[in-house]
Amino acid sequence: MRIGIDLGGTKIELAALDDAGKFVLRRRRATPAGDYGATVESVGALVDEAERELAIRATVGVAMPGALSLVDGLVRNANSTCLNGRALRQDLERRLGRPVRLANDANCFALSEALDGAARGVEVVFGVILGTGVGGGLVVLRRVCPGANAIAGEWGHNALPSPQPADLPLPACYCGRRGCVETYLSGPGLAADHAKLAGDRLPAEEIVARAQAGDDVCNATLARYEERLARALAAVINIVDPHAIVLGGGLSNVARLYENVPKLWGRHVFSDAVRTVLLPPAHGDSSGVRGAAFLWDPGEQPVGAGGGVTLREIDENNIDLVGDLRVTGEQRFHVASLAKSFWQVNGREGFHSHAIYAGGVPVGYILLRDRPGEVYLNRLLVDFRHQGRGYGRAGLTLAIDKARATSGCNRMSLSYVPANASAARLYESLGFRHTGAVDEDGEREMVLEFEPRRNPT
Repeated sequence: MRIGIDLGGTKIELAALDDAGKFVLRRRRATPAGDYGATVESVGALVDEAERELAIRATVGVAMPGALSLVDGLVRNANSTCLNGRALRQDLERRLGRPVRLANDANCFALSEALDGAARGVEVVFGVILGTGVGGGLVVLRRVCPGANAIAGEWGHNALPSPQPADLPLPACYCGRRGCVETYLSGPGLAADHAKLAGDRLPAEEIVARAQAGDDVCNATLARYEERLARALAAVINIVDPHAIVLGGGLSNVARLYENVPKLWGRHVFSDAVRTVLLPPAHGDSSGVRGAAFLWDPGEQPVGAGGGVTLREIDENNIDLVGDLRVTGEQRFHVASLAKSFWQVNGREGFHSHAIYAGGVPVGYILLRDRPGEVYLNRLLVDFRHQGRGYGRAGLTLAIDKARATSGCNRMSLSYVPANASAARLYESLGFRHTGAVDEDGEREMVLEFEPRRNPT
Protein backbone atom coordinates (compact mmCIF):
# COMPACT_ATOMS: atom_id res chain seq x y z
CA MET A 1 0.00 0.00 0.00
CA ARG A 2 1.23 3.50 -0.87
CA ILE A 3 0.00 6.80 0.57
CA GLY A 4 0.24 10.04 -1.37
CA ILE A 5 -0.20 13.51 0.08
CA ASP A 6 -0.95 16.58 -2.04
CA LEU A 7 0.09 19.52 0.14
CA GLY A 8 -1.70 22.52 -1.33
CA GLY A 9 -2.19 26.07 -0.22
CA THR A 10 -5.88 25.59 0.64
CA LYS A 11 -6.24 21.83 1.10
CA ILE A 12 -4.25 18.76 2.07
CA GLU A 13 -5.39 15.63 0.25
CA LEU A 14 -4.47 12.04 1.12
CA ALA A 15 -4.94 9.02 -1.10
CA ALA A 16 -4.07 5.41 -0.36
CA LEU A 17 -3.37 3.37 -3.51
CA ASP A 18 -3.00 -0.35 -3.98
CA ASP A 19 -0.16 -1.86 -6.02
CA ALA A 20 -2.24 -1.50 -9.18
CA GLY A 21 -2.59 2.25 -8.61
CA LYS A 22 -6.29 2.09 -7.67
CA PHE A 23 -7.72 4.32 -4.96
CA VAL A 24 -8.47 2.49 -1.73
CA LEU A 25 -9.15 5.54 0.42
CA ARG A 26 -9.22 9.32 -0.03
CA ARG A 27 -9.36 12.05 2.59
CA ARG A 28 -8.84 15.81 2.61
CA ARG A 29 -8.84 18.66 5.05
CA ALA A 30 -8.20 22.39 4.93
CA THR A 31 -4.58 23.51 5.10
CA PRO A 32 -3.94 25.50 8.31
CA ALA A 33 -3.32 28.91 6.76
CA GLY A 34 0.15 30.25 7.53
CA ASP A 35 0.77 27.75 10.36
CA TYR A 36 3.74 25.48 9.61
CA GLY A 37 3.56 23.36 12.75
CA ALA A 38 -0.15 22.74 12.30
CA THR A 39 0.43 21.82 8.66
CA VAL A 40 2.96 19.13 9.61
CA GLU A 41 0.60 17.83 12.27
CA SER A 42 -2.32 17.77 9.82
CA VAL A 43 -0.34 15.60 7.43
CA GLY A 44 0.64 13.31 10.29
CA ALA A 45 -2.95 13.04 11.53
CA LEU A 46 -4.25 12.21 8.05
CA VAL A 47 -1.70 9.40 7.69
CA ASP A 48 -2.43 8.09 11.19
CA GLU A 49 -6.18 8.01 10.51
CA ALA A 50 -5.79 6.29 7.14
CA GLU A 51 -3.46 3.62 8.49
CA ARG A 52 -5.77 2.90 11.42
CA GLU A 53 -8.76 2.60 9.11
CA LEU A 54 -6.95 0.32 6.66
CA ALA A 55 -4.92 -1.54 9.33
CA ILE A 56 -1.69 -1.04 7.36
CA ARG A 57 1.64 0.79 7.56
CA ALA A 58 2.37 2.39 4.20
CA THR A 59 5.04 4.30 2.36
CA VAL A 60 4.40 8.05 2.18
CA GLY A 61 5.13 10.43 -0.67
CA VAL A 62 4.33 14.15 -0.64
CA ALA A 63 3.63 16.51 -3.54
CA MET A 64 4.66 19.97 -2.38
CA PRO A 65 4.87 23.48 -3.78
CA GLY A 66 8.41 24.68 -4.39
CA ALA A 67 11.48 22.49 -3.92
CA LEU A 68 14.09 21.49 -1.34
CA SER A 69 17.25 23.59 -1.45
CA LEU A 70 20.41 21.75 -2.46
CA VAL A 71 22.35 23.98 -0.08
CA ASP A 72 20.58 23.38 3.21
CA GLY A 73 17.69 20.99 2.43
CA LEU A 74 15.08 23.59 3.38
CA VAL A 75 11.97 24.45 1.35
CA ARG A 76 12.30 27.30 -1.14
CA ASN A 77 10.12 28.89 -3.83
CA ALA A 78 6.87 27.65 -2.27
CA ASN A 79 3.81 29.81 -2.82
CA SER A 80 2.64 28.49 0.56
CA THR A 81 5.11 30.84 2.18
CA CYS A 82 4.98 29.31 5.67
CA LEU A 83 6.89 26.33 4.24
CA ASN A 84 9.82 28.39 2.98
CA GLY A 85 12.97 28.03 5.04
CA ARG A 86 11.58 24.98 6.87
CA ALA A 87 13.03 21.47 7.17
CA LEU A 88 9.83 19.86 5.89
CA ARG A 89 11.29 16.46 5.04
CA GLN A 90 12.92 16.01 8.43
CA ASP A 91 9.87 17.27 10.31
CA LEU A 92 7.52 14.93 8.45
CA GLU A 93 9.88 11.99 8.93
CA ARG A 94 10.09 12.74 12.65
CA ARG A 95 6.31 13.01 12.92
CA LEU A 96 5.62 9.83 10.93
CA GLY A 97 8.59 7.79 12.15
CA ARG A 98 9.75 6.70 8.68
CA PRO A 99 11.42 8.02 5.52
CA VAL A 100 9.20 10.33 3.47
CA ARG A 101 9.79 11.19 -0.18
CA LEU A 102 8.96 14.70 -1.37
CA ALA A 103 8.74 16.11 -4.87
CA ASN A 104 7.50 19.26 -6.52
CA ASP A 105 3.76 19.05 -7.23
CA ALA A 106 4.29 19.51 -10.98
CA ASN A 107 6.74 16.60 -10.98
CA CYS A 108 4.13 14.46 -9.24
CA PHE A 109 1.53 15.47 -11.81
CA ALA A 110 3.89 14.52 -14.64
CA LEU A 111 4.75 11.20 -13.00
CA SER A 112 1.09 10.22 -12.59
CA GLU A 113 0.28 11.00 -16.22
CA ALA A 114 3.44 9.23 -17.44
CA LEU A 115 2.92 6.01 -15.48
CA ASP A 116 -0.71 5.24 -16.23
CA GLY A 117 -2.30 8.42 -17.50
CA ALA A 118 -2.51 10.33 -20.74
CA ALA A 119 1.17 9.68 -21.59
CA ARG A 120 1.29 6.06 -20.49
CA GLY A 121 4.13 4.18 -22.19
CA VAL A 122 5.79 7.38 -23.46
CA GLU A 123 9.55 7.70 -22.98
CA VAL A 124 9.91 11.45 -22.24
CA VAL A 125 6.97 13.37 -20.76
CA PHE A 126 6.77 17.06 -19.92
CA GLY A 127 3.94 17.87 -17.52
CA VAL A 128 2.64 21.44 -17.48
CA ILE A 129 0.59 23.19 -14.80
CA LEU A 130 -1.47 26.14 -16.07
CA GLY A 131 -3.30 27.47 -13.05
CA THR A 132 -2.75 30.19 -10.48
CA GLY A 133 0.90 29.83 -11.46
CA VAL A 134 2.76 28.03 -14.22
CA GLY A 135 4.92 25.02 -13.42
CA GLY A 136 6.32 21.97 -15.08
CA GLY A 137 7.80 18.56 -14.41
CA LEU A 138 9.92 16.18 -16.44
CA VAL A 139 9.64 12.38 -16.42
CA VAL A 140 12.09 10.21 -18.34
CA LEU A 141 11.67 6.45 -18.57
CA ARG A 142 8.98 6.48 -15.87
CA ARG A 143 11.17 8.36 -13.36
CA VAL A 144 11.00 11.97 -12.24
CA CYS A 145 14.03 13.89 -13.46
CA PRO A 146 14.63 16.67 -10.89
CA GLY A 147 17.87 17.90 -12.49
CA ALA A 148 21.20 18.98 -11.03
CA ASN A 149 19.66 22.03 -9.35
CA ALA A 150 16.24 20.49 -8.56
CA ILE A 151 14.55 22.87 -11.02
CA ALA A 152 14.04 20.68 -14.09
CA GLY A 153 10.75 21.69 -15.69
CA GLU A 154 10.53 25.14 -14.08
CA TRP A 155 9.78 26.78 -17.40
CA GLY A 156 7.34 29.26 -15.84
CA HIS A 157 10.19 31.54 -14.84
CA ASN A 158 11.91 31.58 -18.20
CA ALA A 159 11.20 34.63 -20.33
CA LEU A 160 8.44 34.35 -22.91
CA PRO A 161 10.31 33.81 -26.21
CA SER A 162 10.24 36.37 -29.05
CA PRO A 163 8.10 39.09 -27.41
CA GLN A 164 5.62 40.68 -29.79
CA PRO A 165 4.19 44.24 -29.59
CA ALA A 166 1.10 42.93 -27.77
CA ASP A 167 3.39 41.35 -25.14
CA LEU A 168 4.87 44.71 -24.16
CA PRO A 169 5.58 46.17 -21.72
CA LEU A 170 6.98 43.05 -20.05
CA PRO A 171 4.88 42.36 -16.94
CA ALA A 172 6.61 42.15 -13.56
CA CYS A 173 6.77 38.72 -11.92
CA TYR A 174 6.83 38.02 -8.18
CA CYS A 175 10.21 36.31 -8.68
CA GLY A 176 11.79 39.70 -9.41
CA ARG A 177 12.10 39.26 -13.17
CA ARG A 178 9.97 40.64 -16.00
CA GLY A 179 8.28 38.86 -18.85
CA CYS A 180 8.22 35.39 -17.27
CA VAL A 181 6.07 32.77 -18.98
CA GLU A 182 3.95 32.66 -15.82
CA THR A 183 2.96 36.31 -16.14
CA TYR A 184 1.27 35.53 -19.49
CA LEU A 185 0.08 31.91 -19.23
CA SER A 186 -1.24 31.60 -15.68
CA GLY A 187 -4.92 32.22 -14.98
CA PRO A 188 -4.16 35.66 -13.49
CA GLY A 189 -1.89 36.34 -16.47
CA LEU A 190 -4.70 35.60 -18.92
CA ALA A 191 -7.05 37.87 -16.95
CA ALA A 192 -4.46 40.69 -16.82
CA ASP A 193 -3.89 40.51 -20.59
CA HIS A 194 -7.62 40.72 -21.23
CA ALA A 195 -7.99 43.70 -18.90
CA LYS A 196 -5.06 45.50 -20.56
CA LEU A 197 -6.28 45.14 -24.13
CA ALA A 198 -10.05 44.83 -23.71
CA GLY A 199 -10.49 47.11 -20.71
CA ASP A 200 -12.74 44.55 -19.04
CA ARG A 201 -11.67 42.84 -15.81
CA LEU A 202 -12.84 39.23 -15.92
CA PRO A 203 -11.52 36.05 -14.27
CA ALA A 204 -9.93 33.50 -16.58
CA GLU A 205 -12.85 31.07 -16.40
CA GLU A 206 -15.28 33.81 -17.44
CA ILE A 207 -13.10 34.76 -20.42
CA VAL A 208 -13.08 31.13 -21.54
CA ALA A 209 -16.85 30.77 -21.11
CA ARG A 210 -17.57 33.93 -23.09
CA ALA A 211 -15.21 32.89 -25.87
CA GLN A 212 -17.02 29.57 -26.13
CA ALA A 213 -20.32 31.50 -26.36
CA GLY A 214 -19.03 33.50 -29.34
CA ASP A 215 -17.72 36.70 -27.72
CA ASP A 216 -15.22 38.12 -30.25
CA VAL A 217 -13.17 40.08 -27.71
CA CYS A 218 -12.73 37.10 -25.40
CA ASN A 219 -12.01 34.90 -28.39
CA ALA A 220 -9.20 37.28 -29.37
CA THR A 221 -7.79 37.07 -25.83
CA LEU A 222 -7.72 33.28 -26.03
CA ALA A 223 -6.10 33.44 -29.46
CA ARG A 224 -3.27 35.56 -27.99
CA TYR A 225 -2.98 33.06 -25.15
CA GLU A 226 -2.70 30.14 -27.58
CA GLU A 227 0.00 31.87 -29.63
CA ARG A 228 2.05 32.62 -26.51
CA LEU A 229 1.60 29.07 -25.24
CA ALA A 230 2.83 27.77 -28.60
CA ARG A 231 5.97 29.92 -28.42
CA ALA A 232 6.69 28.89 -24.83
CA LEU A 233 6.16 25.17 -25.45
CA ALA A 234 8.23 25.32 -28.65
CA ALA A 235 11.18 26.43 -26.51
CA VAL A 236 10.64 23.37 -24.29
CA ILE A 237 10.50 21.12 -27.36
CA ASN A 238 13.72 22.61 -28.72
CA ILE A 239 15.56 21.84 -25.47
CA VAL A 240 13.93 18.71 -24.02
CA ASP A 241 12.25 17.27 -27.16
CA PRO A 242 9.58 15.37 -25.21
CA HIS A 243 7.41 12.77 -26.88
CA ALA A 244 4.35 14.13 -25.07
CA ILE A 245 3.32 17.29 -23.24
CA VAL A 246 0.41 16.89 -20.82
CA LEU A 247 -1.44 19.96 -19.57
CA GLY A 248 -2.78 20.24 -16.04
CA GLY A 249 -4.31 22.97 -13.90
CA GLY A 250 -7.53 24.91 -14.49
CA LEU A 251 -6.64 26.08 -18.00
CA SER A 252 -6.00 22.50 -19.14
CA ASN A 253 -9.81 22.25 -19.42
CA VAL A 254 -9.84 24.63 -22.42
CA ALA A 255 -10.45 22.06 -25.16
CA ARG A 256 -9.41 24.28 -28.09
CA LEU A 257 -5.80 24.41 -26.85
CA TYR A 258 -5.13 20.83 -27.92
CA GLU A 259 -6.08 21.54 -31.53
CA ASN A 260 -4.84 25.10 -31.96
CA VAL A 261 -1.49 25.17 -30.13
CA PRO A 262 0.18 22.33 -32.11
CA LYS A 263 -0.82 24.16 -35.31
CA LEU A 264 1.11 27.20 -34.09
CA TRP A 265 4.25 25.82 -32.46
CA GLY A 266 5.80 24.34 -35.63
CA ARG A 267 7.13 27.71 -36.84
CA HIS A 268 9.15 28.03 -33.62
CA VAL A 269 10.51 24.45 -33.43
CA PHE A 270 13.92 23.73 -34.93
CA SER A 271 12.77 20.72 -36.95
CA ASP A 272 11.03 20.04 -40.25
CA ALA A 273 8.38 18.01 -38.41
CA VAL A 274 7.06 18.07 -34.84
CA ARG A 275 6.04 14.69 -33.49
CA THR A 276 5.46 15.86 -29.92
CA VAL A 277 1.80 15.47 -28.95
CA LEU A 278 -0.19 17.80 -26.69
CA LEU A 279 -2.54 15.91 -24.38
CA PRO A 280 -5.21 16.65 -21.77
CA PRO A 281 -4.72 14.92 -18.40
CA ALA A 282 -6.28 11.54 -17.81
CA HIS A 283 -6.48 11.93 -14.03
CA GLY A 284 -7.28 15.63 -13.70
CA ASP A 285 -6.98 16.99 -10.17
CA SER A 286 -6.04 13.53 -8.86
CA SER A 287 -2.69 13.42 -10.64
CA GLY A 288 -0.79 15.28 -7.90
CA VAL A 289 -1.76 12.96 -5.07
CA ARG A 290 -1.35 9.87 -7.28
CA GLY A 291 2.11 10.99 -8.36
CA ALA A 292 3.10 11.54 -4.74
CA ALA A 293 2.15 7.94 -3.91
CA PHE A 294 4.09 6.77 -6.99
CA LEU A 295 7.33 8.20 -5.58
CA TRP A 296 7.56 4.71 -4.05
CA ASP A 297 7.49 1.59 -6.21
CA PRO A 298 4.78 -1.07 -5.66
CA GLY A 299 5.76 -3.38 -2.84
CA GLU A 300 8.71 -1.22 -1.79
CA GLN A 301 9.06 -1.01 1.96
CA PRO A 302 10.28 1.91 4.05
CA VAL A 303 13.45 1.47 6.03
CA GLY A 304 12.68 -0.32 9.26
CA ALA A 305 10.24 -2.80 7.72
CA GLY A 306 11.21 -6.46 7.78
CA GLY A 307 13.98 -6.32 10.35
CA GLY A 308 15.22 -2.72 10.25
CA VAL A 309 18.62 -1.28 9.42
CA THR A 310 21.73 -2.03 11.47
CA LEU A 311 25.47 -1.50 11.26
CA ARG A 312 27.71 -4.53 11.70
CA GLU A 313 31.48 -4.65 11.92
CA ILE A 314 33.01 -6.39 8.91
CA ASP A 315 34.75 -9.61 9.84
CA GLU A 316 35.59 -12.98 8.31
CA ASN A 317 31.95 -14.05 8.56
CA ASN A 318 30.51 -11.39 6.31
CA ILE A 319 33.35 -9.95 4.24
CA ASP A 320 32.50 -12.12 1.21
CA LEU A 321 28.91 -10.87 1.20
CA VAL A 322 29.95 -7.26 1.58
CA GLY A 323 32.58 -7.64 -1.12
CA ASP A 324 29.77 -8.43 -3.57
CA LEU A 325 28.21 -4.99 -3.14
CA ARG A 326 27.80 -3.11 -6.42
CA VAL A 327 27.02 0.58 -6.65
CA THR A 328 26.48 0.69 -10.41
CA GLY A 329 26.31 -1.76 -13.27
CA GLU A 330 29.74 -0.49 -14.36
CA GLN A 331 32.02 -1.78 -11.64
CA ARG A 332 35.42 -0.32 -12.34
CA PHE A 333 35.51 2.78 -10.14
CA HIS A 334 33.40 1.53 -7.26
CA VAL A 335 35.13 -1.83 -6.88
CA ALA A 336 38.45 0.03 -6.74
CA SER A 337 36.96 2.35 -4.14
CA LEU A 338 35.74 -0.56 -2.04
CA ALA A 339 39.08 -2.35 -2.34
CA LYS A 340 40.87 0.81 -1.24
CA SER A 341 38.65 0.97 1.83
CA PHE A 342 39.47 -2.63 2.78
CA TRP A 343 43.18 -1.85 2.30
CA GLN A 344 42.92 1.19 4.55
CA VAL A 345 41.30 -0.85 7.29
CA ASN A 346 43.76 -3.75 7.15
CA GLY A 347 46.13 -3.42 10.07
CA ARG A 348 45.53 0.29 10.62
CA GLU A 349 44.24 1.68 13.88
CA GLY A 350 41.43 4.21 13.98
CA PHE A 351 39.48 2.80 11.01
CA HIS A 352 36.08 1.20 11.51
CA SER A 353 34.55 -0.75 8.63
CA HIS A 354 30.82 -1.50 8.82
CA ALA A 355 28.29 -3.25 6.65
CA ILE A 356 24.83 -1.69 6.41
CA TYR A 357 22.27 -4.47 6.84
CA ALA A 358 18.54 -4.33 6.08
CA GLY A 359 17.25 -7.21 8.10
CA GLY A 360 19.70 -10.01 7.28
CA VAL A 361 20.78 -8.63 3.91
CA PRO A 362 23.96 -6.53 3.43
CA VAL A 363 22.93 -3.50 1.37
CA GLY A 364 25.76 -1.03 1.86
CA TYR A 365 29.06 -0.13 3.40
CA ILE A 366 30.40 2.62 5.68
CA LEU A 367 34.03 3.30 6.55
CA LEU A 368 34.74 5.65 9.48
CA ARG A 369 38.07 6.99 10.70
CA ASP A 370 38.87 8.40 14.12
CA ARG A 371 40.61 11.78 14.03
CA PRO A 372 41.37 14.19 16.87
CA GLY A 373 38.04 15.50 18.14
CA GLU A 374 36.03 14.05 15.25
CA VAL A 375 35.01 11.06 13.18
CA TYR A 376 35.66 11.27 9.44
CA LEU A 377 33.37 9.54 6.94
CA ASN A 378 35.71 7.86 4.43
CA ARG A 379 33.16 5.88 2.45
CA LEU A 380 29.38 5.50 2.14
CA LEU A 381 28.27 3.04 -0.54
CA VAL A 382 24.85 1.48 -1.19
CA ASP A 383 24.39 -1.45 -3.54
CA PHE A 384 22.63 -0.22 -6.70
CA ARG A 385 20.07 -3.00 -6.34
CA HIS A 386 18.93 -1.43 -3.06
CA GLN A 387 19.28 2.28 -3.81
CA GLY A 388 16.35 4.67 -3.40
CA ARG A 389 15.07 2.95 -0.26
CA GLY A 390 16.67 5.13 2.39
CA TYR A 391 19.35 2.62 3.44
CA GLY A 392 22.23 5.07 2.99
CA ARG A 393 20.42 7.66 5.08
CA ALA A 394 19.54 5.13 7.79
CA GLY A 395 23.10 3.74 7.89
CA LEU A 396 24.63 7.20 8.09
CA THR A 397 22.18 8.19 10.84
CA LEU A 398 23.33 5.19 12.87
CA ALA A 399 26.97 6.13 12.23
CA ILE A 400 26.26 9.70 13.41
CA ASP A 401 24.63 8.39 16.58
CA LYS A 402 27.65 6.15 17.15
CA ALA A 403 30.06 9.05 16.68
CA ARG A 404 28.01 11.38 18.88
CA ALA A 405 28.18 8.81 21.70
CA THR A 406 31.97 8.51 21.41
CA SER A 407 33.88 10.25 24.20
CA GLY A 408 35.84 13.25 22.96
CA CYS A 409 34.12 13.34 19.56
CA ASN A 410 32.73 16.80 18.81
CA ARG A 411 31.74 16.44 15.18
CA MET A 412 31.64 14.31 12.04
CA SER A 413 33.27 15.51 8.83
CA LEU A 414 33.36 14.31 5.24
CA SER A 415 34.19 15.40 1.70
CA TYR A 416 32.26 14.77 -1.50
CA VAL A 417 32.71 15.15 -5.24
CA PRO A 418 30.76 18.27 -6.41
CA ALA A 419 29.19 16.33 -9.29
CA ASN A 420 27.49 14.02 -6.76
CA ALA A 421 24.57 16.33 -5.98
CA SER A 422 22.43 13.55 -4.50
CA ALA A 423 25.09 12.81 -1.87
CA ALA A 424 25.28 16.49 -0.98
CA ARG A 425 21.51 16.62 -0.54
CA LEU A 426 21.62 13.59 1.77
CA TYR A 427 24.32 15.14 3.94
CA GLU A 428 22.58 18.51 4.07
CA SER A 429 19.30 16.90 5.11
CA LEU A 430 21.09 15.36 8.10
CA GLY A 431 22.48 18.70 9.23
CA PHE A 432 25.93 18.76 7.64
CA ARG A 433 27.04 22.22 6.50
CA HIS A 434 29.56 23.31 3.90
CA THR A 435 32.80 24.75 5.31
CA GLY A 436 33.99 26.19 2.00
CA ALA A 437 37.17 24.09 2.11
CA VAL A 438 38.18 22.13 -1.01
CA ASP A 439 40.87 19.41 -0.88
CA GLU A 440 43.59 18.67 -3.44
CA ASP A 441 41.24 16.31 -5.32
CA GLY A 442 38.56 19.01 -5.66
CA GLU A 443 36.26 17.43 -3.06
CA ARG A 444 34.27 19.78 -0.84
CA GLU A 445 34.27 19.51 2.93
CA MET A 446 31.17 19.34 5.12
CA VAL A 447 30.85 19.04 8.89
CA LEU A 448 28.17 18.16 11.40
CA GLU A 449 28.85 19.75 14.78
CA PHE A 450 27.61 17.88 17.84
CA GLU A 451 26.06 19.79 20.70
CA PRO A 452 28.11 19.61 23.93
CA ARG A 453 26.95 16.89 26.26
CA ARG A 454 25.28 18.01 29.44
CA ASN A 455 26.28 16.37 32.70
CA PRO A 456 23.30 14.78 34.45
CA THR A 457 22.13 16.76 37.45
